[in-house]
Amino acid sequence: MSQGVLVIEPSATLSNLLVRTLSAGSYSLTSVTHDFEEALTLIKESVERERPFDAIILGVPPRVANPIKPLLKFLQRQGPASKIPFLLVIHDKHVILERWADNRGHSAIVPWQRFSQIPAILTGMIPEPTPKKASASDEPDASAVSVLFVDDSQSARYAYRQLLESRGFPVDVASTVAGAETMAAQGDYDLMIVDYYLPDGTGDELCRRIRNLPNCAGATLAIITGSYRETIIKSCLEAGAIECMFKNEAKELFITRVASIARGILTRKSVEAERQRLDGILGSVGDGVYGVSTSGEITFINPTGVRLLGYAEEAELVGELAADSLHHDDADHNDRLEDCYRSGHALSGMETMFKHRRGHPLPVECTVFPLSIKQQRKGAVVVFRDISERKSVDQLRWEVSHDSLTGLANRRHFSQHLDRQLERLHEEGGYDALLCVDIDRFRDIIESGGEAEGDRVLAEVAERLGTRLRDRDLLARLEADRFALLLSRIQLSTLFTIADEFRGVLAEVQAERFGVRRPVTGSIGVVILTRMTPSAEYALEHARIACDHAKKKGRNQTHIYLSEEDTRTARELESGWEDRFKDAIRNDRFVFLAQPITPIDSSPTLQLVDEAGNVVKEEPRELIFELLLRMVSRDGQWVSPNVFVPLAERVNMVQEVDLWVIRNALIKLEEMAAENYNVCLTVNISNVTLQDLDALRLIRDVIESRRMEPNRLIFEVTETSEMASLHSARKFMLELRKLGCRFALDDFGTGFSSFTHLKHLPVDFIKIDGMFVQAMVNDDVDRTMVNSITSMAHALGLATIAEHVDSEETLEAVRLAEVDFVQGHYLGEPMLLDTLDLDAMLEAQRPPAAGDQSSGSGGHG
Repeated sequence: MSQGVLVIEPSATLSNLLVRTLSAGSYSLTSVTHDFEEALTLIKESVERERPFDAIILGVPPRVANPIKPLLKFLQRQGPASKIPFLLVIHDKHVILERWADNRGHSAIVPWQRFSQIPAILTGMIPEPTPKKASASDEPDASAVSVLFVDDSQSARYAYRQLLESRGFPVDVASTVAGAETMAAQGDYDLMIVDYYLPDGTGDELCRRIRNLPNCAGATLAIITGSYRETIIKSCLEAGAIECMFKNEAKELFITRVASIARGILTRKSVEAERQRLDGILGSVGDGVYGVSTSGEITFINPTGVRLLGYAEEAELVGELAADSLHHDDADHNDRLEDCYRSGHALSGMETMFKHRRGHPLPVECTVFPLSIKQQRKGAVVVFRDISERKSVDQLRWEVSHDSLTGLANRRHFSQHLDRQLERLHEEGGYDALLCVDIDRFRDIIESGGEAEGDRVLAEVAERLGTRLRDRDLLARLEADRFALLLSRIQLSTLFTIADEFRGVLAEVQAERFGVRRPVTGSIGVVILTRMTPSAEYALEHARIACDHAKKKGRNQTHIYLSEEDTRTARELESGWEDRFKDAIRNDRFVFLAQPITPIDSSPTLQLVDEAGNVVKEEPRELIFELLLRMVSRDGQWVSPNVFVPLAERVNMVQEVDLWVIRNALIKLEEMAAENYNVCLTVNISNVTLQDLDALRLIRDVIESRRMEPNRLIFEVTETSEMASLHSARKFMLELRKLGCRFALDDFGTGFSSFTHLKHLPVDFIKIDGMFVQAMVNDDVDRTMVNSITSMAHALGLATIAEHVDSEETLEAVRLAEVDFVQGHYLGEPMLLDTLDLDAMLEAQRPPAAGDQSSGSGGHG
């Protein structure tokens, strides 16, 4: 079975020229590629299948590039590849390539000036070419295609006119740009063939003028020239010409090209006639049919569709947005329909609701067909039918109030239920809570796994959230990846914990992002509902604002919205927490988890060198751990810092918590130093403490009272924090740096003020946010961000730490980016500080080799 010809040419313009030449010479094409590596792969695969190409044509770049060398080497090997006929099309004489072709055999060199001879050369190289079968029906009706031929040479005009008329084409001629423009404006030409060089302008200029003539919008333009310069060919094609022909090519090839163009013109005329016929058919079918542009604008609608929707005529809908005029506000699938309009996705037999002119819902079954014209997406055609009779009242009621993907209540139903609950609160008092849950980076899930993966994640998230509900609670899907929960009759003292438990439930769902399966995270905004809450719309909007605030804090956070008028609610919310913190501090009901921060350099020792570069001393590298704080409740359960840190800030206890952390971290460092362990600990310090000069004095006193080197203590300042005063923070840090303490800027790159913080704050380390690190293996933008941050940090004399290194591939990526330290689940899970085996870590003191397994970076706790 013939495999056809493979064309390899980096230039799209020249490759099109080769394709047209081969087509005119009756050779079939298997593939066209602009990439040499891809070409080599295609050739190898054809040889391995024992079905090699009939021939290969390689367009050699003006400067022979290294990428073609593997290709030439493979084709010269002994075996089937060495027998494939091979043409090299060159711009200039090349002695080395000519010698290579002679040595290989089955090869030929063809200058671009003789490209029209390629079909004839192939005929001599391929024993049995694959000609196209021609029939009388392939010949176009030349008499139906009128031609205007423009050339300044009288002999050329005469010769080509004779040639075209001999094949049945009616022909007029012109010799100048102005003359041709006048004739085009007055005549009705299907095809205009224009010489490039004319006395009063160029062919591309004439093409542009003709395109602007009202009666020539549908005319076909072609250029004929004696030049092979790519810039000329490209400018003509950009001006509207669809074909570029050459004066020195064989006349039969010229006629073949014109015949091919004529067939296209006749096809277009036939399509237009067919369109008019279809308009008549559309007017008589029993289903509604309408077209939409990619922006969702209605372009046409048939009489049946106009009647089903209750309108009098098509003009009332054409030009309107389908989302406004046709989609019912309570329908579940509006987003999917609008996505089909934009993306060109097909949809079959979807049941939804359209909006009748009188406002009531119209149950319909619709099918969406993508609409493409000349390989360009132009929107979609939608066919719909009224299915009211087959819908029961109960089924319609359920569909109006529920989301079809998850089975949850939809926004309309949720809002109505929320209104009823607010009426109850107004009469009875008490507290309810509205939680807005938004999946973090859901767009990445869609881009990586497609809509099917997105739908699976949404359905599973809905199921998991539903397992935590009580009978009187309600869960809904508001839109896209946003859910809402209404929790009735809650105790404010437990609201933080309850909200954070819902956030934790999301981690039970796994989603694929860029080839890696990771737990889903979400941001939660909370609004406390009281008898003073004015409306459902108010509550939903402020829950959304709180959710957005949680995202701005770094995602995977919980934020409770409290207005200035909610002072009583705030007091009750905070009641008891101050005593809990004091009790926890007094009874040491906090625990430290430790996660290693590992040097990317595998050397177990640090070499100190003098000015001449000589090693004067070697000492063991320090072991660095980030301390992650957990609060222990009275029942022995660990409380996440996402819960207790915001509360500690609200009741002005966060400074006391920070002092407890620093004091106990110093004790641990003293104990380790006494056993000759070279260990450093990083601790997170809140933004509130950074602004507190009294806290600074107490911290300084604690550090000075201990018998250990202060440089073993590293403070982490969160880059995403909203610092009230950079001046105060800088003063705080400079004072502790005088003692020898070091500082790290955490979550770098996530905030708008990253570089402002870096400029003003005296830090020693930059911790690159895991958002960039996790996806850098498959994402060029994230990889560039990590490389740029690392380069900038090194230029400033700072060390870098990559967070969330969760796989061997990510470890290798940050190694190539020349990051200094790494932290993540692949290097070591957080574990109780008191259970660390420091001796074993000193023996390893390097990132794991390929195949080892461990695992995520921590936060302030």
